[in-house]
Amino acid sequence: MSLRLRAVLITGIALMVLWALAAAWMTQGMRANLDRTLDGRLAMSARMVAGLLEGAALDPNASPANFTDAVRVSGKEGIACEIRALRGEVLASTGSVPTSDFATLPAGYSTREVEGRQWRVYILHDNGYQITTADRIDERNVLINNLLGAAGVPFLIAFLGGLAALWMGIGRGLAPLEALREQLRARDTDDITPIVVGRSPTELRPVLDAMNALLARLAQALASQRAFTDAAAHELRTPLTVIDTHLQVARLSDGEDAQASLASAEEGVRRLRRILDQMMTLARTEAVPTKGDECISVLAAVEEVLDRTEASQRSRLIFTVTGNDAGTPLPRSLLETALRNLVDNALRYSPEGTPIEITAAFDHPARRCVIAVADQGPGMDPEQLRQIGRRFWRGDRGRQYQDGAGLGISIVRAITTRFGGALELKPRPTGGLIAEITLALARTNPG
Repeated sequence: MSLRLRAVLITGIALMVLWALAAAWMTQGMRANLDRTLDGRLAMSARMVAGLLEGAALDPNASPANFTDAVRVSGKEGIACEIRALRGEVLASTGSVPTSDFATLPAGYSTREVEGRQWRVYILHDNGYQITTADRIDERNVLINNLLGAAGVPFLIAFLGGLAALWMGIGRGLAPLEALREQLRARDTDDITPIVVGRSPTELRPVLDAMNALLARLAQALASQRAFTDAAAHELRTPLTVIDTHLQVARLSDGEDAQASLASAEEGVRRLRRILDQMMTLARTEAVPTKGDECISVLAAVEEVLDRTEASQRSRLIFTVTGNDAGTPLPRSLLETALRNLVDNALRYSPEGTPIEITAAFDHPARRCVIAVADQGPGMDPEQLRQIGRRFWRGDRGRQYQDGAGLGISIVRAITTRFGGALELKPRPTGGLIAEITLALARTNPG
């Protein structure tokens, strides 16, 4: 159902209910007023006849024949009038209805059924006369219904005209939405320029602002994706070129030269595999977390990373804990990936045999956990600290191995940022670098 039709239906039904209630109230009021008016007509007719009798100076005790000759009363069907002496003798009558049933009625208004039909009766006692006027209720109802029908036709016309005006008005009011639809339909796939709708209504501006903000984020994501693709192509081209060169040398050489070229080609394959693994890890950080990957213990994730470190390097890792262990909304696999990258970087930068200090501090009042990895490498100057975290950027000063892809810190930052955490890199006072990640704690009681 279209928005226009829905709005018209809702408004039309609401108006129909309101107008029906107003019409019922008006009908009831008009019927009561018309009944009072018609009753007043009966009383007025009786008083008029009484005035005529008084003006004619007739004797109420005169014989009926002489009285009938002096006063002629006629009526149509549905209307009756009778003049009766107070002693009970009928002096004159319309003859359209037997009025004997009215003789015993009290003075004033009353309702009486005669020959299967209801009559509204008014009786007046005046100057020795009993004057009775009456009209049929069904004839009265016909008159009332005709009047109500004549008054209801304008209501119906106004209602239908209001719906038509509402339909056209809502159509004009929804014109900006139609313009927005046409603009979006006419756009190319790669068109991410802001949406502009002239004279957009106030209610539509938040939608336009939200859509433009979405387009801005999409433009940023596309730009980042293009930059990532360009950098990945460049990074992958280098080891592939090296591998191809060494394989050609091996093909043209014999003995130790061929073996050395094959060894260099294998080293290039290892570097290429590492780059691909990190690219896949970075892509996984942007995917939807899998169910069952909850991290109910930060310490368990840290110890898992330490246990999987090469046995020759494990003795260099010094792990200390402050506070009670707790879980974190960050999926455990991603937390382990982030910690593994930080520990790997610390081992690569630090001189052989120097210790790597890892600390985990739980702050339950602040509902956060801070994990720090401190190395004793060459550290970084302020310019390098500003550059680190860019994808495929490497600070190679002092690194023992040159097979990195420049994605480790980018992966850590992407993981922590996505789940409301933060990564901070700062110089170590005694030399080296401290990589510190801050994570939110899960809403559970501390262990």
